Amino acid sequence: MKFKLLLWLLGFSLQRASKINPKFQDKLEGKDLTLEVSSEDGVAYHYIFKNKTVMSYPGRASKPTFLSQVHKPDMTIRFKSAKAGFKTLTAKDKQFAMMHGLENKQISIEGNVLYLGWFQTLGQLMK
Repeated sequence: MKFKLLLWLLGFSLQRASKINPKFQDKLEGKDLTLEVSSEDGVAYHYIFKNKTVMSYPGRASKPTFLSQVHKPDMTIRFKSAKAGFKTLTAKDKQFAMMHGLENKQISIEGNVLYLGWFQTLGQLMK
């Protein structure tokens, strides 16, 4: 439940930053992609970046649960469990936690891995 709430809050924060933060808006320039964050135990959200805006929806991009069209995600971050996802995304050093999780096979990345760095930069701009 914590992980699901965290993913919803992430979507809310991304949407808010896309409306009020000029540096954040600059990072969105020219991006038209879908990112999915999910866990193997079923928790999932996907974020659509298009026209300098962000939309977030519950569920996997390929099987949305609310008002979203079916999308093929450009990148998927999948955690072994919701607990591992919550722990990684709330760590003090998120980049280290992410790399450690990838190394220990607690996290898998599907799609274009270059979007991971871009996505982490967006997280830093939301502060």
